[in-house]
Parts: sequence; structure tokens; C-alpha cells
Amino acid sequence: MTTGEEANKTDNKPEDKPAAPEKTEVTVALRKPIQANGETVTSLTFREPTAADIERCGNPVSIDFFSGESPRLSFDAAAMTKMMSTLAAIPPSSVRSMNTRDWNSAAWALTPFFLPEM
Repeated sequence: MTTGEEANKTDNKPEDKPAAPEKTEVTVALRKPIQANGETVTSLTFREPTAADIERCGNPVSIDFFSGESPRLSFDAAAMTKMMSTLAAIPPSSVRSMNTRDWNSAAWALTPFFLPEM
């Protein structure tokens, strides 16, 4: 081995790993079908939100860093319902007709879009 090769072998720098691709859409299977745009829907696909969506609908996820040992997440239900409607391109009334477990599953699936990078 040459001196340069030895230096490369013994250098303890962490290797740059490629970042995992960010999700640009999320699909959630529904436990109970809903009616949307004249069709029976068994899953919803949500596109990635934009800043304009947050401006229009409100930020549906709040993070409280100060009330306990770990951060606490909560949803603004009205903002999340508007956001789901916008991102899935379905009427708000369809989102409101969702089973509560389906609504919560969709809300949690969308949450990473609204969390800051830390």
C-alpha cells in the first residue's frame, strides 16, 4: 500500500450517505369506504403540501417543546380536515364523513410533512 492509500484507510471520517428520498405523496387505506367526487373511495392519496397550502388551510400540526420531557404533538382538527381535503382533492364533506380511526391514521401519516428538520 502507498502512503496515500494508508491515509485513506485510516481516516476515520464518516462516509457521506445519500439522503433517503423524501416522500412526495402518502396513501392511506381506509377501514370504511367514503364517498368522494361521486365515487366510493377505499384509500386516499395525499400529495405533498406546499407553503401555499399551509397559508390557505392553516398549519394542522402543533409541537409543544416546553410542557414536558419530550415534545408533544397535537392536531388542529379544522386545519387538518381542510388540508386532507386539499391534498387528496376531495370535498371537505368527504373528509368529515371518514371513520375516526381513518381520520387519525391519515393525520398521523401526513404529520411528517409538517415537522421541522432537527
